[in-house]
Amino acid sequence: MRFVLLMAARETRSAWKRLVFFFVCIAIGVGAIIALRSVIQSVRQVLSSEARTLIAADILVSSDRPWGEGVEDRIARQVRDVPGAQRADAIEMATMARPADESSILTKVVELRAVQQGFPFYGDLTLQDGRPFSHRLLEHNGALVRPELLPQLGVVLGDRIAIGQSRFTIRGVIANEPGRSLSAFSLGPRVLIDLADLPATGLLGYGSRVVRQMLLRVPEPSVDPLARTLADELRPQFGRVRSYRDRQEQIGEDFGRAENYLSLVGLVIVVLGGIAVSSVTRVFVRQKIKSIAVMKCAGGTSRQILSVYLVQALGLGMIGSLIGVVLAAIAIAAIPRDLNQIGTLSVTYGLSASAVAQGVGIGLLVSLLFAMVPLLEVRQVKPSLLLRQDSAAYRRDWVQIAATIVVGGALVALASWQAASVRIGLSVCLGFVALTVVLHLTGMALTRLTAPLARSSWFPLRQAVLHLARPGSQMRVILLTVGLGTFFIMGVRGVQVNLLDQFAIQIGDRAPDLFLLDIQQDQAPALQELLSSRLPDTQPRLIPVLRARVTGRGVNLDEMEDLKGRGLLSREYTITYRGELEPNETVIAGRFPGSPPAQPSGTAQPSNGFEVSIEDGIRQRFGISLGDIVRFDVLGRIVDARVTSVRKVDWRDGRNGGFMFVFGPGTFETAPHYYIAPIRMNAADDRTRAVLEHDIVARFPNVSVIDLRELLQTVRKIFQVVSVSISVVGALVMLTGGLILMGAVAVTKFQRVYEAAIFKTLGASSRAIGAMLMVEYGLLGTLAGAVGSFGALALGWGLSRYALDIPWRPALWENLASTVATSLLITAIGVGASADVLRRKPLATLRAE
Repeated sequence: MRFVLLMAARETRSAWKRLVFFFVCIAIGVGAIIALRSVIQSVRQVLSSEARTLIAADILVSSDRPWGEGVEDRIARQVRDVPGAQRADAIEMATMARPADESSILTKVVELRAVQQGFPFYGDLTLQDGRPFSHRLLEHNGALVRPELLPQLGVVLGDRIAIGQSRFTIRGVIANEPGRSLSAFSLGPRVLIDLADLPATGLLGYGSRVVRQMLLRVPEPSVDPLARTLADELRPQFGRVRSYRDRQEQIGEDFGRAENYLSLVGLVIVVLGGIAVSSVTRVFVRQKIKSIAVMKCAGGTSRQILSVYLVQALGLGMIGSLIGVVLAAIAIAAIPRDLNQIGTLSVTYGLSASAVAQGVGIGLLVSLLFAMVPLLEVRQVKPSLLLRQDSAAYRRDWVQIAATIVVGGALVALASWQAASVRIGLSVCLGFVALTVVLHLTGMALTRLTAPLARSSWFPLRQAVLHLARPGSQMRVILLTVGLGTFFIMGVRGVQVNLLDQFAIQIGDRAPDLFLLDIQQDQAPALQELLSSRLPDTQPRLIPVLRARVTGRGVNLDEMEDLKGRGLLSREYTITYRGELEPNETVIAGRFPGSPPAQPSGTAQPSNGFEVSIEDGIRQRFGISLGDIVRFDVLGRIVDARVTSVRKVDWRDGRNGGFMFVFGPGTFETAPHYYIAPIRMNAADDRTRAVLEHDIVARFPNVSVIDLRELLQTVRKIFQVVSVSISVVGALVMLTGGLILMGAVAVTKFQRVYEAAIFKTLGASSRAIGAMLMVEYGLLGTLAGAVGSFGALALGWGLSRYALDIPWRPALWENLASTVATSLLITAIGVGASADVLRRKPLATLRAE
């Protein structure tokens, strides 16, 4: 063992410059795994421990429709049966706020929450001036507001604001509020008022989109039984019951999933480094063949020599893993302080012991696994190599083949462990294997296709082609590492492009950028007149809408309880009625409701004759076909409608076609409903917009004015974070690929130095040798970039279609640009790393040989 350790140290000391790139690659991947897992574990630990604070109660009961007859009494009875239980009601809604001063034209969408005495049961509602929160601050038309609302409305503490038909005095500024969503997206700043003051605002009329809540504080042993009882009680009412335990489980699942997927990204980076370790280890062993033969002549066994290089690989893996720990610590320390606050909770980030152990273990495993197979070639080196050169020929080694299979299985297990899914781990590994095979076949094809160029009269081209097929060529390692790196980067980029394209809200000349919601039927004529007088060129429309819930489907109508397994089909939808298609809609099957008949034979007809058109996504997800009967609960009335058409909706076009269900013309004209109005004000200046919004809110206090420009700012911030995250991951992969390439060039430099010396002795200039390197690396970079970039199209299609369920659009121009960029980058790195070959004098090299 002493011999093994001393030789491993000696070999590492003599060759560390050639191997430094590869344990740095291991370090980057290990650092990514440790940093990502540590950050997510820190957040998850805080959120799980503060689960009660996240809902401000032990149990939260909510519904987006009025409580049914007797429901509140039954809930109250259930709560009274639990000793020590307490209840507080609340209502949440989006509405408009403006200064009470009529001379001001400022308006703002706010998230209004009306609460009762006792709120919150858990967590501290803190004010900016340090005063303790008391419900007395809200009584008699008091309000607490978020600090961002003050400059937006031009008001200060003590001023009054108008909400609906009431005026409220600002009595405090909220610093932290328990029970608020952790989402970065919100319609506007939070405003808290007393629940008793809400009816006077006139905001609870028909069509108001409010969420009614009951917050319950329950002794610990009764939390789960009461939550189950209430869930059974409210299921027919489509109410939602959540306990803090559900929140803990949800947090654990969500963050666990994010942790696993992000760690899988880190593993991909480590595997890229491991692939390079394998390729370079093979070159390194062949470079050391004579040294190995000498050691065997001196009495060394294959087991001892193999142990030397395995210890060396483990040592490099340990060094790389420890460097990864340091990189992770630096990355965590660089997290901006403003990210330490998540909602009402403060998070302290730090290295997680389990993440460190896992990252270091992965670094060691990958180093050992990828070095194992090429190191087994040591067994085939014979002592007679010193006397006979042909003894260096290699035979098929079944031990090496078996080791390759074991390494493959270990990588599948490692990827499955990181993703917490055998299916995902196997898919990732199969994807690597498939792309590796493609790149290997591409390399063989490149060698054969370029073989005729070996007779070219241009010296650099002729020698570059010959170099591709020479023993010890970097062709395979460069194709593999660069191709895989490009594949990963462009695959992630393609998914990003499609996500942004799917969720981005486009504002063009024909798309609305202002929405009016909750317009009552008796307000429609006056509001239409106001809009027509202020916006004569736009001709705004009022669209009738209702809220409806699907309670059955199919020719044989299902009972409501059977919808439990139907997912989103049973949720509440916004529906409309009209007799024509909108510009962003296309009928792809059947006829639109209200069109001339075409009664399918043998198709069931609802007794009331209602017809409905469904969006294509509904048909695909839930298997609803033409002629099926869908049962709706509309305002408590059961409506059966036959599906007469399927529409394709371009959701990126924000006009009037954004409805899953559209009924025939006049279907609900006599039913209570309300209107929404999309308005185009793209050319209007800020003052014109502000005056119109103020006048609408002043005359129609219940109408919510949603300015899309402000929402877009929030959406853009969210996607900026996503883009930066993806760019960081891509930069890590590109850095890894660059280091791998430089390492591959450095390890095989001994061959190039000798070849360059021969060429120079025969009269070749440094410029000609440099041109030869440019041609060689340019070919390899172009081919690797093309295979990786266009192979990423398949990855993007698979993820978009099966994982994210979003439309897929190939970014061909980006793939072409990526191929060109990869070719230029690889050429620059390859020639730059070989600069020493071009500068070295041939005489010293030939003497050394």
